Amino acid sequence: MIPIEGLSEIASDYDGMLIDQFGVLHDGARLYPGALDVLAKLHELKIPIAVMTNSGKRTIANIARLTRMGIPREFYVDAVSSGEVAYQRLKSSKSRRAFIIGKDCDDYGFDHFEIVSYPQQADVILILGSNAPATSLDEYALMLKGLTVPAICCNPDKLMITPAGLEPAPGAIAALYEAQGGKVEWIGKPHRAIYDHALKIIGRPRRALCIGDSAEHDVAGGRGAGLSTLLVTTGVSEGQTQFDPEPDYLMERFTWR
Repeated sequence: MIPIEGLSEIASDYDGMLIDQFGVLHDGARLYPGALDVLAKLHELKIPIAVMTNSGKRTIANIARLTRMGIPREFYVDAVSSGEVAYQRLKSSKSRRAFIIGKDCDDYGFDHFEIVSYPQQADVILILGSNAPATSLDEYALMLKGLTVPAICCNPDKLMITPAGLEPAPGAIAALYEAQGGKVEWIGKPHRAIYDHALKIIGRPRRALCIGDSAEHDVAGGRGAGLSTLLVTTGVSEGQTQFDPEPDYLMERFTWR
């Protein structure tokens, strides 16, 4: 694990980058200082970027979020969300009725399903988001108790950044369902499919760098896909000094110099 102060120290070693969204570029509400400058420098160097996210929402919603935050569309090739990867995989599914676990009032865009009101009515449970802290893990446990409906978790993150601090994310709900005997298919970081999708989008570069704020998801997933990894100690890694697995590079925050 090599500490660096800015991405400029290693950028020229790579011809493609997969950059996490939440916890690296922004905190869910605003861009981190210096993040836009890094993206501008990479754009000048013509290094293709896929913005990756364990978001249950589809690509179009994540592009809209980045645009609202002030990131020019030309700064990245595309946004790659676990929700989009799951949506494309489920387009040919025989399941027709879905119960969605997510944030109240959010639209996740899974329009090829009939959305039902109760998990007992569903062919599949789609774990796309988390309504924490309004809905607790204990309440999710009661909601899912005794069910055998197959579930797909489209956001494996266990924790999410909120204005009130870290709260249980969809991955925590999916893990709870598994612990109660439910069967869960996981789509998103650190699982391989999202990396294959992102690498294809940026032209399958020979030397790619995966940048994120989670050792459990970004570093483990990047290493599993055969990529170099850089961990930024913002987001879920803020204040930590020990990481498992360890990244190739460690940076305090996402800056150029």
